Amino acid sequence: MKLRYFFNFSFLFELFLFAFTMYLSIGVALSLLQKAPTQTSASAEGLSAWQFIIMFIVATVILLVILKYFKKPWLIQGLFYLAIIEGLLFFSQAFFDWPNFLYVVAFLLLSWAFYRNIFIHNVIIVLAVSAIAVIFGLNFMPSAVILILLFLAIYDFWAVYKTKHMVKMFSGIAKAKVHFSLIIPQSFKSLFKKTKTVSPSIEFMFLGTGDLALPAILVVSSLKISQLTALLTALGAVCGFVFLYILFITQKKRAPMPGLPPIILGTLLGFLAYFLIV
Repeated sequence: MKLRYFFNFSFLFELFLFAFTMYLSIGVALSLLQKAPTQTSASAEGLSAWQFIIMFIVATVILLVILKYFKKPWLIQGLFYLAIIEGLLFFSQAFFDWPNFLYVVAFLLLSWAFYRNIFIHNVIIVLAVSAIAVIFGLNFMPSAVILILLFLAIYDFWAVYKTKHMVKMFSGIAKAKVHFSLIIPQSFKSLFKKTKTVSPSIEFMFLGTGDLALPAILVVSSLKISQLTALLTALGAVCGFVFLYILFITQKKRAPMPGLPPIILGTLLGFLAYFLIV
């Protein structure tokens, strides 16, 4: 718990990316609501919490089967790129009309393909994840999202510390040269290293996209109550991330740890803060 752990590039950069994702998701949602208020409000109660949980379990099983039996890097890469392209398309459509949003997506994908460095990778992840969070957030009521988050927080703890299949899944995806996470280097200079040189080590930290997207889903869903609710929920998520970081650096031995429980705790406290204030 020394100050140097908080006033260093890696923590401040990761904190900025996390907070930016939370508040960017609000911006994407508000822009979309302004462009198509009727369409988005019509889907406000489109899915239930149990439908999401079932989809999540099915998707996890499919991914584990692919990693264990097929072991085809191109298959994992294909799923990764498909999710990213979907997120970028949705993000661009929120701010640009046809066909300009296609030019934006093309520019982002070409930059990603040409440079292939950590900085561009993180930009792409943040934009895509913020949009994916909006897709789900606008389709769930806050009560349903809270149920989902509680389930996934328990699952995350169980999957990392008990069955450890989350760690194996991360390693399998990393072997396919896919980094479906934020990559946090220890220095500004390392931001421009090629992603192919990245591996789990003391030089890099990773924050999974689920740790970004899931609190952002509640942030977006909170807009159904008010913008203030969404802003406070986002602030709570940021505080939860700081709590996660404190838990991480105070480990006796550095090891992978579940990110969702502390992040979701902060997110829910931020959500409840609105009702305490108002």
